[in-house]
Amino acid sequence: MKFNNWKILLLAIGWIPVLLFWMIYSSKKRIEFFKFFSKQQSEKILSVRERTIVVKRILIFMALAFLTVAAARPLIGGEEVNSTSSGIDIAVIFDVSLSMKAEDENGPRFEKGKMMMIDVLNSLGGDRVAIIPFSGAAFLQLPLTDDYETLQTVVSSLEPGMIERHGTALGTAIELASETLKASPDTSEKLAIVISDGEDPSLDFEKMSRLIKDQNIHLAVLPLGSEEGAPIRIGDSYLKDKNNQTVITKINRGFFEKCFSALGAVEIKRGETISSYIRNFKKATRDEQRTVNIYKERFQIPLLFGIIVFIIFQLYSLGRRGGK
Repeated sequence: MKFNNWKILLLAIGWIPVLLFWMIYSSKKRIEFFKFFSKQQSEKILSVRERTIVVKRILIFMALAFLTVAAARPLIGGEEVNSTSSGIDIAVIFDVSLSMKAEDENGPRFEKGKMMMIDVLNSLGGDRVAIIPFSGAAFLQLPLTDDYETLQTVVSSLEPGMIERHGTALGTAIELASETLKASPDTSEKLAIVISDGEDPSLDFEKMSRLIKDQNIHLAVLPLGSEEGAPIRIGDSYLKDKNNQTVITKINRGFFEKCFSALGAVEIKRGETISSYIRNFKKATRDEQRTVNIYKERFQIPLLFGIIVFIIFQLYSLGRRGGK
C-alpha cells in the first residue's frame, strides 16, 4: 500500500495532541466538578460514567484515524503490467528573468527560446505540454494540454520581467513540473525541458535527483547565452549596476555541467533544436516495452469505516443519555 498524498498523514501530528489536551482538560474539570458531591455519590456516578468516557474516546480516535487515512487517498495493488509508451507529456520550464533579454544569441535569448518552443508545437501530434515560467519564483501558467493554439498564445506571451521577484528559482520550477507530470498516465513518458541562461545557487541537487528518479522524469536542458556574456537591453539603454557600469550576464557552464552529471539531464546543444531532440526522444521510446505498477485508489474503505465509527460514537452518546 502507498498513499497518493502521504503528507495528509502528518495531520495526525496536529489532532492527536489536541485530543490529548482535551482529554486531560476535561478530566481535570470533571474531578473539580465531583468535589461538590460526597465521596459515596462521586464513586457511584464515576462507576457509571468512566466506561462511557473511555469508549467514546476510543471511538473518536478511531474515527479521526480512518478519516485521515481516507484523506491521504491510499493506493492498493501494485500489480505489475507490461505496457508500451503511448506518447509523452512535456513540462516546459522557461526562464523569464531579466538576463534573458541579453542579446548574444542573434537576438534576445528569450526570443530564441520562444521560437524553438513554437517550432516544437508545430511538430507535435497528440502529446501534451505544460508551461511553467520562472524567475525568482515559479508558477504553472498552463497545465498539460494538447490545445496547441492556446499553447502558442501562452508561449508568445512569455516575457522577461513577467515575474516581479528577481532570481533563478530553478529548483522550485522543477518541483512544480514534477507535480504537474503526476497527472500523466503510467503509459506516457514524462519529459521536463529547462530553457534558461542562469544558475540557481540554492538548488538542492540531491533532492532534485531523487524527485526526478522517483517519478521517472526525463530531464533535458537548453542552456542559452555565452561565456563571453552580453549586456541586458532595457528599452533603449542597457541595465547598469549601482556603480553605473553596464551589467554583463554570462552563462555559468559549471552549473549546467553539474545539472548534467548530478541530475542525469541531457543537454540540448548549440546548433540543435528542441523539436529535433523530442523527435529523437520519441523514436527511442516508441514501442518500448516496460513494466508499470498499477494501483487502485481505495479511499472509500477508510472513509466508510470512519463514518460508521463516528455514527456509533453519536449513537452511543445518545444511548447513554437516554438510559439515565
